[in-house]
Amino acid sequence: MQIPLTAYAEDCTLTGEVTLTGDRLSDFLASTTEFDVHGASFHALDDGRTIEAESAAILREDLCVVLASGPRGRLDRRLWTRQYPVRARVGPYLVLGYMHSAPTVDPYHAVDRRAIVALTGCTIEYAEAGEIVRIESDAVLVNSRKIERLEPATDHDLRLGASVELPTIVDGRAKDFTGAH
Repeated sequence: MQIPLTAYAEDCTLTGEVTLTGDRLSDFLASTTEFDVHGASFHALDDGRTIEAESAAILREDLCVVLASGPRGRLDRRLWTRQYPVRARVGPYLVLGYMHSAPTVDPYHAVDRRAIVALTGCTIEYAEAGEIVRIESDAVLVNSRKIERLEPATDHDLRLGASVELPTIVDGRAKDFTGAH
């Protein structure tokens, strides 16, 4: 199955398609050291120039971050986890999001045992041709060997307010159960 690939290396971003040979992209990346990208397009971070190739062999170790795409994997293999807000420096990229880990496991040590670490609700920030680029993604896959710093994220990092204000809709025909009247 061909799936889209968007990846971030030390000196460029990469888009194309990859032939998925497993249940999900994270398993595929963790189980291989080199793979082919079809219709590859490389965008240099330093000056924004683009180089295209019909096909390119990519080493997993050259990638810092990959946007998760394709199937989510088998339902019967999913585990209950807790979300931990994290801030990660991965090469030239700042990644903010939520790392998932079993409640009894220190999530920051779990990274040492995985080649690929998944984060959800993410923002990736980096500079390309002198401009700051911000990408939002439901999930990203981080090469754990490229993580330079991993720390808890603050509400400010995740752009969360101190309180969430939801709009209140008042229906004048509704019965008042607040006891205020």
